[in-house]
Amino acid sequence: MNRPPLATLLIAGLIAASLTVCLVAPVRAQGPSLQVEQAPCVPNNDNGLIRATIRPEMGGVEPRLYFRWIDHGELYYVVMEAAGNGSYWVTPPKPTDDNEKVEYYLALVTPTGNVVARSELLESPVTNDCAVVLDEVERGFAENLTVGETVEDQMDDDVMGFLCDGIISRIGWNGVPRADSICRRCIVAWWKKPEAVVPAAVLLGGGTIIGSGGEVSPSRP
Repeated sequence: MNRPPLATLLIAGLIAASLTVCLVAPVRAQGPSLQVEQAPCVPNNDNGLIRATIRPEMGGVEPRLYFRWIDHGELYYVVMEAAGNGSYWVTPPKPTDDNEKVEYYLALVTPTGNVVARSELLESPVTNDCAVVLDEVERGFAENLTVGETVEDQMDDDVMGFLCDGIISRIGWNGVPRADSICRRCIVAWWKKPEAVVPAAVLLGGGTIIGSGGEVSPSRP
């Protein structure tokens, strides 16, 4: 019985090994698919709503929506809320009058700051006629935002291109959470203005104040 030469056997073995690597490598490289719905617009001076899907979902990672006023400064982020079945949503801060466009993307980040996966970068214009209707849960989230920072220079400064309204706390570039002293300072400064002083006659029980600007909750700083 004739046996194939040793060289032929070696070549056949190398080809088989190469085919195995080619077949296995794509499986190892597969990760979660991140799909962010591009918002047609973002309301001026109000919260927008960004939705996304993550499939398959992963444990031990944080779904962060990174955002900024396009071409201005560094990125900030807010952590997206889970809605079930791989669906997520978030309400970024309210754009200022100067902010004409917002760019954003979704990233899955480990506790040590490593990015496991990220979506493509999207842009949405800021308009005065953008109609976004938030439900009770979404509005409650929008009024109690925690904004994450990505560089040290963002500390002790406002969120560039976005209003303080709704921002109550920050997460520093080093991962340390803190109260938002800048936005609290803005509220205190407004309260100390002479025109903001309300006569004692309009003070109601519990410290609630009624004025031309509507009701101010006593729980606000």
